[in-house]
Amino acid sequence: MLKDLKNFLILLGLDQSEIDVFLSMISQKTPEVTSKIAKQAGHNRASTYDILRRLSEKGLVRQVPKGSVIKYEAVEPYVILRKLNEQKSEIENKILSFQSLKPELDAVFGTMAGQPSVSFHEGIEGIKNVLLDTLETPGTKEIISYVSADYLTTGFEEKFLDNYWKRRTELKIPSRGIMPATEKAKNLFPLERNIKELRKIKFIPPDKFKFTNEIDIYADKVAIISLDKNNLYGIIIKSQNIADTQRNIYELLWESIT
Repeated sequence: MLKDLKNFLILLGLDQSEIDVFLSMISQKTPEVTSKIAKQAGHNRASTYDILRRLSEKGLVRQVPKGSVIKYEAVEPYVILRKLNEQKSEIENKILSFQSLKPELDAVFGTMAGQPSVSFHEGIEGIKNVLLDTLETPGTKEIISYVSADYLTTGFEEKFLDNYWKRRTELKIPSRGIMPATEKAKNLFPLERNIKELRKIKFIPPDKFKFTNEIDIYADKVAIISLDKNNLYGIIIKSQNIADTQRNIYELLWESIT
């Protein structure tokens, strides 16, 4: 099974050192520090730190802060599956093979379902993972957001957001957004498009309120995304209590906007 997984990782462009580190991480029950990952993978600590950075930039590893210590964990199998699907025109048969492995991989990865956690995602690939997590997290019935249209398209390739909105619509997941009413926002989200894409928006005065990041609340998670082109990152907080509290604050604000 691990040999087959290695072949899929090669298709995603990983070199041997990245594969060694990633494979050493998938059976972790909890996030680990760099030194322990290095020992498991058979690499020195300095090289492992650089490898983890590259894996993070590729969206396959995320940082999990634990107090003042940074730990790392591998992403879930569905993230790998989605990345393979992005190349499905070339590797369609490989995707079918990977799907047959997924039940076994779910057991090996040792995910801690139901446990509160915080994960950190770097770069544009990390932000894409955060956004797509809003669609891939089980139990997502609605996505509610604070967002700025003026920062929304930072760094994404041309069709990424259109494909995201199309997929959300196909999954019948509605969204609501609180957004500064800039000209770009009004042009990007006219009423007709919002109805078609299951979206409701309440605009707020742009001269009083300026959003430079995005906050998404969905299922049992709250995602915070920095869209500053010089500092792209995303944070996912997984906690039912925190998500419910933020959802209630959002509803209070939503009802107060006329």
